[in-house]
Amino acid sequence: MEDEAWRSVDIIRDNDGVPHVLQQKLLVFTSGVSEESAGYTKPAMEHRLVPLQDLTKFGRS
Repeated sequence: MEDEAWRSVDIIRDNDGVPHVLQQKLLVFTSGVSEESAGYTKPAMEHRLVPLQDLTKFGRS
């Protein structure tokens, strides 16, 4: 069985100085042939930028 997750890679500021988190998509194998293969992650080539404020309470009032 396969699922997906996002791993935070770096923090990048846009042209206005607003911090964003660069995330990389991971494919997570939730079951496999043996106990060792369950939980195996494989990086995908898909990335996204998410505003840091959306992921944390930082900067919120």
